Amino acid sequence: MSRYQYRADELLVHVDDCGLIRSELAGHGYRAADRRGPLLRFVGEPDRRAVPDLLAELRARHGTGLRVSPNHVFTCDRIIWGLLRPRPTDKSLPEPPPVGAGEQVRVGVVDVGVVERDGEPHPYLRGRVEYGPDDVDTVARDAEGNPTGSAGHGTFVSALVVREAPNAVVHMKGVIDKTSGEVEDLAVAAAVDALRAEGVTLINLSFSGSTWEDSAPRAIENALRRLDSDVVVVCAAGNRGTSGVQFPAGTVLRRERVEDPEPAKVLAVGAATPDDEPAVAAFSGYGPWVSVYASGVDVVGPYFEPGYPEGYHGWAIWSGTSFAAATVTGWIAARMGDGRTARAVADELLASPPGKVEVFDVNGPRDVPFVRGLGSA
Repeated sequence: MSRYQYRADELLVHVDDCGLIRSELAGHGYRAADRRGPLLRFVGEPDRRAVPDLLAELRARHGTGLRVSPNHVFTCDRIIWGLLRPRPTDKSLPEPPPVGAGEQVRVGVVDVGVVERDGEPHPYLRGRVEYGPDDVDTVARDAEGNPTGSAGHGTFVSALVVREAPNAVVHMKGVIDKTSGEVEDLAVAAAVDALRAEGVTLINLSFSGSTWEDSAPRAIENALRRLDSDVVVVCAAGNRGTSGVQFPAGTVLRRERVEDPEPAKVLAVGAATPDDEPAVAAFSGYGPWVSVYASGVDVVGPYFEPGYPEGYHGWAIWSGTSFAAATVTGWIAARMGDGRTARAVADELLASPPGKVEVFDVNGPRDVPFVRGLGSA
């Protein structure tokens, strides 16, 4: 089994390379379907070649510079009724000040969507999250009636952004599958493009996964390259407890040409304990590719409604790099305004962090910026 997840019947091909391999793809049962930016999606037929085998064959014939890749799939991994399942609590977050207090900051969240109660989001988020009919988190249940997939994840993430930044209004793009907790490369790219069109300059991506050849997912990378230089994209480093680079957090954007403008900034966020001397959480992704750590252990946030799941009271305690990323996103949002861009605040965070966590790698100990969240239990 492949270490990375992908759509088994799809390939993404750069338009400039389509002419070179279109006939070969057709011979293997793949036909062009749709386009996102410079990438064409090719969809296979039942007798198609397996994606990894076909990719290896194409690279062997045309060289490693060929721009073709799987349509990768990412997840809110290990987090729903698994290793990092939410736990019930009677604790709740204090109500933030009225939405009208101070200059509002729009924050994009690409996630599963927002859980509704009688057509409204959790009371903590009312008036603080904007979403459409396709961005509603309809709860999928298992045989015992417990939520499955990524249910409740978007609401929890959004609330942590608001907890740190009462001036924030979340723009939710609910593209993560409600049942499986999975989201594909192209769907994320479309959501990022939509947020760009809305003028959002701070975006939270609380999902992760490995990729073919450990390279950035092509559709997401291209969408991030279309963002302006003052935009910051905050990404979860993943819950695999490994130093292996996870994406989209590990995406590195550089100028392709000297005359190009500075690209958007991507922050990879790992989870740490909220102690006086924080330590990297055992489940967190780590390594030189992680930009910053934040409180991601035993975080309190809104969770469905009182009585569901059984023993819960509308709130939960949860752990994961998803929530560390949301904390950093909120921390940045709280300091934006009066001409200060998300990029300026993020640069300040890295240069003069509010805290530090000591990490160890092959080069010995080093200090990495740390943000202590307000939502810890």
